[in-house]
Amino acid sequence: MSPRTLELRIHGVNNTPPPAVLALPEHAVEQFRGDRFGSFWRPKADKLAELPADHAGQVPADVRREAYSWGGMARSTPGVPGSGVPSVLANALGRVGWALLLPFGLANVAYWSRRLPDDSVPTTKKMLWWNAGRGAASTRLFGLGLTVLLVLAVCAAAIDLYAVQCSLPGAACRRLPDFLDVLDDPARHVRVLAASAVPVLLLVGLMALTSLSRSRYEMTTMRRAPVRRPGVMLSRASMWEGSPRIRRLTRLHLAAGCAVVTLVTSVEQLGRHVFFDVVTVLAAVLLALVVGRTVVTAADCPDVPSTEKGGLWSWLLVVCAAVVLVAHGFGLYWIAPEFSGPMWLTTWGPPVVVVALLGSVLAAWSWRRNDAKGPLVLLVLFVAFMVATHWSSWAWTGAAVVGAAFAWRARPRAGDRWQAWRGAGPGVLLGLSLTASVLLATVLVLTFRGWIGTGLRVPPFYPWFSAAFAVALVPLVLLVLVQAVVLVLRLRTPLPLDDAAEVLVVRARHVVAVTHRAENVVGALSALGVLALVLTCYLTFGAPAWSGWWGVRWVVGKGDWVTGLAGVAVVGSFVGAGVLTNRRPLGLLWDLMCFLPRTAHPFAPPCYAERAVPEIADRTREFLDGSPDNRVVLSAHSLGAVLAVAALYALPEGYLGRVRLLTYGVQLRPYFGRIFPELLGPPVLGTPEVRAGAMFARDPWARDPGALPERGLSTLLGANWINLWRRTDYLGFPVHGWAANAVDRRANETDGSPDKIETHSDYHRCAAYRQAFADLVATERDRSPGSGVAGGGNLEHS
Repeated sequence: MSPRTLELRIHGVNNTPPPAVLALPEHAVEQFRGDRFGSFWRPKADKLAELPADHAGQVPADVRREAYSWGGMARSTPGVPGSGVPSVLANALGRVGWALLLPFGLANVAYWSRRLPDDSVPTTKKMLWWNAGRGAASTRLFGLGLTVLLVLAVCAAAIDLYAVQCSLPGAACRRLPDFLDVLDDPARHVRVLAASAVPVLLLVGLMALTSLSRSRYEMTTMRRAPVRRPGVMLSRASMWEGSPRIRRLTRLHLAAGCAVVTLVTSVEQLGRHVFFDVVTVLAAVLLALVVGRTVVTAADCPDVPSTEKGGLWSWLLVVCAAVVLVAHGFGLYWIAPEFSGPMWLTTWGPPVVVVALLGSVLAAWSWRRNDAKGPLVLLVLFVAFMVATHWSSWAWTGAAVVGAAFAWRARPRAGDRWQAWRGAGPGVLLGLSLTASVLLATVLVLTFRGWIGTGLRVPPFYPWFSAAFAVALVPLVLLVLVQAVVLVLRLRTPLPLDDAAEVLVVRARHVVAVTHRAENVVGALSALGVLALVLTCYLTFGAPAWSGWWGVRWVVGKGDWVTGLAGVAVVGSFVGAGVLTNRRPLGLLWDLMCFLPRTAHPFAPPCYAERAVPEIADRTREFLDGSPDNRVVLSAHSLGAVLAVAALYALPEGYLGRVRLLTYGVQLRPYFGRIFPELLGPPVLGTPEVRAGAMFARDPWARDPGALPERGLSTLLGANWINLWRRTDYLGFPVHGWAANAVDRRANETDGSPDKIETHSDYHRCAAYRQAFADLVATERDRSPGSGVAGGGNLEHS
């Protein structure tokens, strides 16, 4: 007789391999479906028979145990097979490319953290760009600005420094490696023409990198449509079909990149030749049209599209931009214009773009707090005043007043404490994205300048940012030191945290409590990054007299080292961590960013949930279709719980009543629910509101929770959802609260040994897990197969 219960285990952020998920040795498991990116595994029956009866991998009677592995989609980078020099070099370049995607991914996370439109509005209603949701158009424009910043940085290195300045008389520059220096020593205009291909090739490479990954695991669709639940965006069938959202946006970004590359060199020839005058006008018009079309995509390509519309405008713009770029290249070759010294657009383009993006960041602070229409006037005034400091120092006062107006609009309101960063989540995440983007651009330009030769003049924006960023890190370092000192004092005389326990456990709880303050630290990092960018733009435009003081120049020199070390640490981790494999470093960061569909930036890391969620939902449905008596227990660890929740909402009608949920080590309530209230907040999960972990309190979670909604998954499932957590888990939290409740259960904090503390792993090996699973199986056997009711709620029509 076939087992009636399927236990489907889903791993979490650490990409636990299937044998460990099934608590079995590697030779005792087998893959029966999928590929190296996403796959289903099961124990081998003959190997199970060889294990002792009390082994953790033994499967209870009448239970079929499987493991779903999705980590390859978030952690593996498509690469070139082989161990030769070409393969290693190609894979290293691919990992550098993934480092460049980091700011784009953060911008995409910011998009989903804004206040999303009410999902109960019929999809047939006409949506215009100005009411597509607070920040929809602004975030897509922000993403376009990030692309322009990257292109300008590459142009500064390849065209300005190498092609122009290194060809000037008296320049002492290093020769490129032989395999790159194919043109030997051509004329300057030919060097400019060849170097102009570098930023274009970079954009094409990033597009290929993300498209290759997307083609591997963003093409899965659910076999049957889920139940549509008003107000729950996760229940939309098209939630996990990202292609319509991104194809046109990709073409628009490519068009913008081509237009910027054209402008970098054509602007230098304004007034010298009519051909370059015409080309400059055409490129500027195309760039303006791209900006306009990017705004329109806020409605043309909404959060969860129901259909894929045509992309005639995007095709037209990318073709025209490419034609203008090619024509400009022919003009450079035949007309042979003169280039001398630093280029105007690579010098002043980055600070102007950054000021505009800073205005978007300041506006984003109030997207969740203020229902008034966007502060477009304030943004324009902020950009105008900041740029005007180049001519008048008094303009800085105007910029400060506008900044104060932004801050007043973003003041906390009633109820904001239940949202991440008191409702400023989009602004915090966009600030991190912009800081990361400028940091990588600065590392690129300054490192290339240091390698290629001495005496070259880089745009002043980059050295100023390296100094400002170094200064901004000082308060953050002090904050970390204060936390460390407080922790040491608490560990010397450890007071009980939560309840009485062994000294070793109490100390572990105090250490873990420090990590639970992550939201506050991230907010501080974003705010300091924004302040560093504002100071950088002021120093670039205003060039105040004190900027030439010896102390300031000393900080600039040391700032190059700090910024270089920070950038090399990020990029080096990507290159070094995968020399022999194609695994990405900073895996936790990718796991968190890649869960969300790509909407704000086409070069953001692909979304693994677009394959994982349909596959989990389809496997669940497939097993339940085998017999009316069949049941499924989704057993999800850490971030796997987010996939499990999404899969539950993706089930067709008539299935949810036969599914049970067992989660452990999850971040649903304090992180995902606070950062993405419309996607995974209290109304969706049915969990009480919660504040951020207190920064200096001994117990970060001692404050009372908020209201408990009368709907959501917890209400629907009732006793059919059990969650395990530990006070010693740095990433695991209860879903209802720290006090005793019907959903949350405490898991073992030690494995019985006096010196081993259980943290985020091995929940599925502990006694609390076995008891919780047995209870869930018992509840499903006590309930009639077709009831579909749990916890007093109707599962199918809520």
